[in-house]
Amino acid sequence: MERDASHGLDPIQEGIRLFNDEYFFEAHEVLEDVWKQEHGEPRLFLQGLIQIAAAYHHYQNGNLVGAATLLQRGADKIRKYPARYLGIDAAELVARVEADRKAIERMQHAETQEKPIEFPRIERKL
Repeated sequence: MERDASHGLDPIQEGIRLFNDEYFFEAHEVLEDVWKQEHGEPRLFLQGLIQIAAAYHHYQNGNLVGAATLLQRGADKIRKYPARYLGIDAAELVARVEADRKAIERMQHAETQEKPIEFPRIERKL
């Protein structure tokens, strides 16, 4: 895996750093560059991470339908992998994403204001 000279991180770790700093669009872009070059087993997992990052970007911009849709798609992809994959607790991430998706769907149909979701963090242990 190549390293990012600006931060000394591999590109997946850089995408996670951006995600955790709530720069979801930028995280999506960095991870998409990795995904485009990946042709092996991690490809679908990376696509799931990209969709989740894009979903939270949509949420930040008030697009609840887009956010819920992409959270579902991303979780569906990541769910196909082991509980820990690429150093990421995939099972925990899927559980959190599913909870956020359900909360966002309630927001879409609520007559009263739902409490905003708190963005998750992705921890990666290699």
